[in-house]
Amino acid sequence: MYKRLNEVETDLDVLRENGVQKGQEVGFKWDMLPFTVLPGKTTYIGAAPASGKTEIWFEFLINLSCKYGWNHIIYSPETGSAEEIYSELCYKFIGKPFIKTNGYEMTEREKLKATYFINEHFVVVDPVDEDLTIDMFYQLCDKISEETNKKYHTTTIDPFNELTEEYVPSDLGREDKYLSRILGKVRKNARKSGRHNCIITHVRDQQVIQNKDGKRFFPMPTARDMAGGQVWFRKGLNILMIWRPPYGLVSEDGTMYEDNEVHINIAKAKPKGTAKKGTYKLFLDLQRYQYYMLDYKGNRIYADRSEHTQQYELEPLKKANFTEIGMNNNFDECPF
Repeated sequence: MYKRLNEVETDLDVLRENGVQKGQEVGFKWDMLPFTVLPGKTTYIGAAPASGKTEIWFEFLINLSCKYGWNHIIYSPETGSAEEIYSELCYKFIGKPFIKTNGYEMTEREKLKATYFINEHFVVVDPVDEDLTIDMFYQLCDKISEETNKKYHTTTIDPFNELTEEYVPSDLGREDKYLSRILGKVRKNARKSGRHNCIITHVRDQQVIQNKDGKRFFPMPTARDMAGGQVWFRKGLNILMIWRPPYGLVSEDGTMYEDNEVHINIAKAKPKGTAKKGTYKLFLDLQRYQYYMLDYKGNRIYADRSEHTQQYELEPLKKANFTEIGMNNNFDECPF
């Protein structure tokens, strides 16, 4: 199939007048985190275990729902059962634990608000140990949309290796050919459905490096470190690599990495204008279970949920005693 210029002249004129369009911001302004989510496109996220890749993306999804009313379908069996995933989403939405925890949990009123909001905007796919291929997953997404009579703006597969592999003869039994074909389907489905398809995946075993002080750690992964090789880099549109720097290690600018610090490296940004390559720092508020960034004065900047704030009046956050409820250091695991 091909198109002559005159066949797309109307769309070309729109492009001339409006320029390249960004997607929707994920809670943080462009000058702090230049990453947006554009319908009909894809985002691939790679990181080592316990780096925070899953819950960073979950928070972005909540922010998209708060600001723009977006709806999401999530398949994340490593995160837990459907009720555990909903519990985590409620926690991130309210900023208090969902599970009763020595009086620091959300109130019954806040629970009602959280469950109403999350039920309105999220559906969790829970196949109960049944095989699920990429085709079956997207067919299920279409079925969910039809049965709920609702448009879903994003889909999430987390992690990729939870899908059942389905090789065909043309793959020649090779992982790279299989992966290239499957990721092609992911991109085509996004374009056809108008949804933004996200896939979260692990990175391959990395070589440990040692600094001059003898501290050993894993470096920031690159897009080519994703399990399956550089096919991800070639096929991906927006690619985010997540790294949790080792606590106490001194960075290149002379500052010491914090225990709650996470770096997002935007390794690839397509289409042009939807993101900007570079590395950006976020910090996890271990009490609210929400991320913040620091402005040039060192002030905390949390995600903008202004529309949510207007619709849902939340009660003040009660100060938690982490000696009693326990500190969570696994960024991929909800503590409550």
